[in-house]
Amino acid sequence: MAKCPKCNAKLRLIDWRPECPKCGVNMVYYGMEERLLADAEKAEAEHAKFQKGLDRFKASAIGGPRQIARIILSIIPVAGLFLDLIGVPLAKLSLQNIPFYSEPGAVSEINIGILKVVEFFTDYFDVDGLLAAIQSPVVGKSFIFFALAIVMLALSIVMGILNFGRNFCSSKKSSCAKNIVVSVLSAVLVIVSGVMFGQFASNINAIFPDIITGAMGAGVFITAALHIPVIVVNLLLVKNPMVVKYKELPDYSAEAEAEKVGEAVVAE
Repeated sequence: MAKCPKCNAKLRLIDWRPECPKCGVNMVYYGMEERLLADAEKAEAEHAKFQKGLDRFKASAIGGPRQIARIILSIIPVAGLFLDLIGVPLAKLSLQNIPFYSEPGAVSEINIGILKVVEFFTDYFDVDGLLAAIQSPVVGKSFIFFALAIVMLALSIVMGILNFGRNFCSSKKSSCAKNIVVSVLSAVLVIVSGVMFGQFASNINAIFPDIITGAMGAGVFITAALHIPVIVVNLLLVKNPMVVKYKELPDYSAEAEAEKVGEAVVAE
């Protein structure tokens, strides 16, 4: 059964008017001012939380020369994935004397970069074929290294993207330290990817010595080295943390409003 919000009197079915039959208070509007004030305080708290996040974002992205340099430098490692376009690949692969693929004695040199990897996945990649190759007693070990090389390269790219995104929201000393870990992981993973591909090439060459040869390229080390500048900038931010300038917001809380009323009364 409904009750009056002020006097807690029980209401009957015939008490259809908005006024309480006991105390006479308008039950529809009773406590509305307090509810509105509570809603305003909640909205103010949410806005303050959002504003603090926005202030930290600004400090991380454009808060100073080091932060701006960090954003720019975190993009540069992506260029290492395209070094094959200027003859400095992540890996090299040579194919010759392959039946139905090339003429006898003809050698096909393939410089591997991110574009070649994407082309391989879009045009030639076959999950069932790769699993069958891994299970093969002849080339199984070789293709395990090949699969690991692909996975490590993919993880390195994911870490690079994660690091780029983190640099926009890393205003604290601890966050900058985590960025260093992510950058190091990305650099290590690309090197491990190159090592795995080198193992694949070495093993497959032992099986088909006159058909397939390959090796890790210098682009792997250059791509890993491109992470060093952003690591250095994050180290500087760990040693000398950035200062976040928080925007001061007006206080509309009940206490603040009451204080204003009191000041107005005193002034009169």
